[in-house]
Amino acid sequence: MFRRKTVIIDPVTLAGNQADFITPVTTKPIGVSLPFNNPSGIFFKTVTNRDQVLSNLKNLLLTAKGERYFQPEFGTDIRRVLFENISDESQFKNSLKGEIESAIGRWLPYLFITQLTVTLNMSEDGRVVDPNHVVGIFLRVSIKGTNIYLPIRIFISEMATIRITEEAQN
Repeated sequence: MFRRKTVIIDPVTLAGNQADFITPVTTKPIGVSLPFNNPSGIFFKTVTNRDQVLSNLKNLLLTAKGERYFQPEFGTDIRRVLFENISDESQFKNSLKGEIESAIGRWLPYLFITQLTVTLNMSEDGRVVDPNHVVGIFLRVSIKGTNIYLPIRIFISEMATIRITEEAQN
């Protein structure tokens, strides 16, 4: 996998005319990751753009509209869409896609959606199991202005539990 890191360069190394030999000293965190349940009491930190984008996407997609104080439009209505009366499978898929596209477009404008597919009846590994209760979403985003792509699998169980994981790249 391609990962970007923020690297702080030791100025002493550069002062000794050894610019060709740059030794990274530390990696500077660029944000915090989800979940916030670090046993040491300190937030887990992200040091790569990929990790921070994944954390931002999780935060956005797992937050229901109206859940966040002073920003009632932040998040998605994915759970609401899940419990609507479904008369047409394509309408259901389009509603889920619309929720994800509009949320990313408004709250994460530095991301570009390159692929978004909604599949019904999927297990976590992509196989069809129960024909009535499972939704799988594959989302591939890129960070605008870079060549960083992030493939994401969103799995929604029959209990409306939403789980977001980074898909392994080939």
